[in-house]
Amino acid sequence: MVNNVLDQAAAVLRSSHNTVVVTGAGISTEAGIPDFRGEKGIYRTLGEDRVMSIINISTFHSDPERFYQFYRKYFIFPPVEPSPAHYTLADMEKKGRVKAIVTQNIDGLHQKAGSKNVIPIHGNADRFICTRNRCARYYSTDQVREIKDIVPTCPQCGSILKPDVVLFGEAIHNYVDARERIMSARVLVVIGSSLTVYPLAGFVKEFSTFYQDLIIINKGPTYLDHAALIKIEVGEMSTGEILQKINQRLDN
Repeated sequence: MVNNVLDQAAAVLRSSHNTVVVTGAGISTEAGIPDFRGEKGIYRTLGEDRVMSIINISTFHSDPERFYQFYRKYFIFPPVEPSPAHYTLADMEKKGRVKAIVTQNIDGLHQKAGSKNVIPIHGNADRFICTRNRCARYYSTDQVREIKDIVPTCPQCGSILKPDVVLFGEAIHNYVDARERIMSARVLVVIGSSLTVYPLAGFVKEFSTFYQDLIIINKGPTYLDHAALIKIEVGEMSTGEILQKINQRLDN
């Protein structure tokens, strides 16, 4: 049964001249990144309302110390390496099988694995930007870790540094590019997302309304399983193993 589904997915991808991939937290948990919305994630253990009230652009401006006490504890991670799934997608892009990746993730693992055409709609947690417009210098997470003050400030101008990620209350990055990429796809592959976070989930829903070639690879149900041409459940095989087997079929 599993082999039949993988064969079917490979056949659909083989016929596509423009495959776009959408990724969520599920692809990065296999690399060791916590899933904030998962069973043991902070949205459940601490409460979503509390998290949203702190990791918020308003709190960043009004109470940066409270913001950074929380952010440093829960959102700055030790360095991790990309998972096999990340590396396989990079290989598929190199071979022309994937044209772009639109990701909700802020870990930068797609880029680290070698993918070139990545649209990170929620930003990049591995860098910080000076909030003074005339300065706007970027700093890495390693540089921010070396700043002893709870609230990191720019060594050049003294202004507060902001994580280069989309906080609650802010618009996503690359809205137009992300939507255009998804809507122009011949085949859309959603990996590791339950499709609950908007506006990205809305883009996928819009695609599924007009087109049938939607493939979903996820652990557990998503809100668009009913619209998928193919749904592959992550369980006995990891996301990385599933993608590797599909990629091998495309090589043959």
